[in-house]
Formats: sequence, structure tokens, C-alpha cells
Amino acid sequence: MGVSAFVHSFKTFGKHSETAATIIQENIQGKDGVTACMLRAAVTTGATAHTLSFMYAEGTGTRVSCPLGAAITQKVINVDIAPKDPAGNATAANDVIAYQVTGGAWEFNTVASLATLAITLTNNIAVALLPGAKIRIFGIIADGAVQTLTLTANGAPNNFGDGGDPIIVCPYVGDPMVVQINNATNASTLEHMLWAYINKSAE
Repeated sequence: MGVSAFVHSFKTFGKHSETAATIIQENIQGKDGVTACMLRAAVTTGATAHTLSFMYAEGTGTRVSCPLGAAITQKVINVDIAPKDPAGNATAANDVIAYQVTGGAWEFNTVASLATLAITLTNNIAVALLPGAKIRIFGIIADGAVQTLTLTANGAPNNFGDGGDPIIVCPYVGDPMVVQINNATNASTLEHMLWAYINKSAE
């Protein structure tokens, strides 16, 4: 596979570990007009095989907007259509969510509860949302909008990619992604990741 594209910019991630049974999560910013793709990753595992998962928002109700915007230091975002997870269920507690804030960056959070079109977040909004702000609902891994790589046990480390061709590509231009390692019994360590933003998708 080759990439007929110009690289817009790169993003690197360093070492990240958590105690066993605590998910390792990294949030991948979306950037308007370009596509996020992973070029390289390395994960060290212990005696348990884990999964490296790449979540995206796909399906009716996962890609919504906030018509009136939302202020900082509050937890409620009102959306334009019924928000759902990628499996088609109503958005619920613990669903991972991202929303585009003033300035164009994406802020990541989790859902605490839903009342019709009002999503209550777990944490306060840190940067205000402008009217019409984009919102992406990733749900949880089991909801199915996910690409995965298998981490073999006792990997020292599990290496993916050579920094050239992308091995994971976001399905939607401009969208963010969420990376998780399930990190069950016997903790893993994310050693590093290299992401690029390209001006069109891989071929």
C-alpha cells in the first residue's frame, strides 16, 4: 500500500503505562481538512495478550453537532439529533466523546448521562464550544466502530509499522480518534506512537 498524499504535520506520543485493569488511552486530535493516520507504534506486554484499539465515530447519531454552542465550566451539551453510540444504542454513561472547541482543537470526555438531546459530561467543558460545533461519539470498544491490532504476550515490544506507509487511517477527514489498550491482567506499556496528518486517505 502506498500513500498518494502530502504530510501536513506529525504528532508523537511517548511512554504511557497504567496499572493492570486500568485502560491506557491516548486521544488523537482531528484537524480540519486532513486525515489522521498512524505510521508506527510499539507496545511492551507482560504475560497477557492485549489489544490495541483505534476508535472512531461511525453511524447515525454518532456524528452530531451543538446548535447553540456551550460555555466553559458546565457539563451539558445540547445536540441537534438523538445521540447514539456506534452500535445504534442511545448514548449512555461511560461512552467516550469528543467535541470541537473554539480554536478548532478537540476536547475529549466521557458521558455521564443523557436526557433526550442533552448530554451531561463527566468533566466540565474546559474550552467553549461555538454554535454548530462538531461532536463525535465513540461509545466503548464493544460498540464496534474500531480498528484493532493484536498485542502478543511477552512482547518486548510489539512493533507496528516502519514510519512509512500508514497502518491505521481514520475513516473520516478531519475527525479525531481514540486509542485504547485494554490492559487487563499483567499491564502493558505503550512505548511510543507516531501519527501523521495527510491531505487525503491512503490508497
